[in-house]
Amino acid sequence: MSAVLLGLIVALALVMAYVNGFHDASNAVSTSITTRTLQESTALTMAALLNVLGTLLGAGLIALTTEWAVSMLGLQTLLEATAGHGELLGAALVAVLLTTIFWDLTTWWFGMPTSTWHAFLAALVGASLVIASAADWSRLGWVLLVSVVGPVLSAAFAFVLMHLVLRLGRAEMLRAGQIRFAQTISAGAVATGHGMNDSRIPLAVVVISGASAGVPGVTSLSMVLAIAVAVGAGTLMGGHRLIRTLGRRLTDLTAAQGLAAETSSAASMTLGMLGLEVPMSTSQSLASSVVGAGLARGVRHIRWGVAREVIIAWLITPPVCALLGAALAAVAATAVSA
Repeated sequence: MSAVLLGLIVALALVMAYVNGFHDASNAVSTSITTRTLQESTALTMAALLNVLGTLLGAGLIALTTEWAVSMLGLQTLLEATAGHGELLGAALVAVLLTTIFWDLTTWWFGMPTSTWHAFLAALVGASLVIASAADWSRLGWVLLVSVVGPVLSAAFAFVLMHLVLRLGRAEMLRAGQIRFAQTISAGAVATGHGMNDSRIPLAVVVISGASAGVPGVTSLSMVLAIAVAVGAGTLMGGHRLIRTLGRRLTDLTAAQGLAAETSSAASMTLGMLGLEVPMSTSQSLASSVVGAGLARGVRHIRWGVAREVIIAWLITPPVCALLGAALAAVAATAVSA
């Protein structure tokens, strides 16, 4: 892989980290802002700083090796097919990164909380089929299975937690001020978990690209810091369209619902990262948790038309991103082969 192509991939990885922070800022702050537990500027600043901290913690807990990156992204098939052809590997990664950035921006525009992980992995399958004529289906299948089971578990856990909070409130064992304080803590946990979880995509891409170009030092502390700052800067900008969907359009959120939803989302991410060792979508986790907490107050408290739109966005993410990734990979491969 040439130095120019490596530089392009690193630049796109940083852009993707920024857009991911922008797209997923709503995961940590939407409930706190909507329930007025925190002012918007305070919530976004807190989320940005904790996303940076989460990225640094996530990088510190893992060994940034090629083996880790290949396993994390399911790139073994593509690497084997492009062995000795670093430019083709670079073309595939450029296509996948562009697809992921495009899909995050598109779904942000429509206010749909979709998964960056699912967009990236689907685009990777499309690019792999074009360049390698094969893909790591086992990895994708496992992630998709978790993406189906995960939201159900998140909603169920939020439902149970909401009933618990309501019961404690009726017994005057939990007061409004305590709920708001606990919600601030749970929002911080979601922000930190998001930084640890989603920063792994650009980190893994840079690790693999650096190894292919013979520049392993590209994953030095300065690169980790750059990705952490990019995620934090994107978070600080805030994705207000998504905040509106999660905080107002799905249900009329209360502080108790926000606490239950954020606690459930943080627990789901922890289970995915540390228990199952598979990426858990923070967007899907929080959206389903908001629905679960709303259901605890009654079916009529959920706007099912909006929930249906969100689920449709989740369902179309894999096929659309796979097709776009394949198309861009074909164009990129032709360009580097010319």
